Amino acid sequence: MITGEVKIKVTGTQTAGGENDTTVSEAFGMCVKETEGYRLEYKEMPAEGMEVRNVITFTSNQAVISKKGAIETEIVFIPEKSTGLDYKTPFGVIEMEIVCDSIAIHNENNSVEIVYTLYAGGNPVSDCKTLIEVVPA
Repeated sequence: MITGEVKIKVTGTQTAGGENDTTVSEAFGMCVKETEGYRLEYKEMPAEGMEVRNVITFTSNQAVISKKGAIETEIVFIPEKSTGLDYKTPFGVIEMEIVCDSIAIHNENNSVEIVYTLYAGGNPVSDCKTLIEVVPA
């Protein structure tokens, strides 16, 4: 995995009812090697005047996405485990649950892929995949 100043591209795909919805965000940030994995730090602006500070830490057996600012949450992905989360937005709090299928670190192309199912109210909402790509800045 590339470390130092990097460009981070996060592609999220959600499939619900046969329909695919894909979102892509890109930002400049830092990638730091840690004892067992990596940490990515970057800021994004989902809307004018709204800043969100992101920290993503990942190893082969766990990933954590933390957001602070206009949107706040901490999403913990552990393969074959269920974790709950509160997704705080300017419009209110959404309670969700994540069941992680897999986390794959692809060092050869500097990416991490997380596959999971999103639940709300105990019911499956969508099958999801998050691809995090890291390239030189």
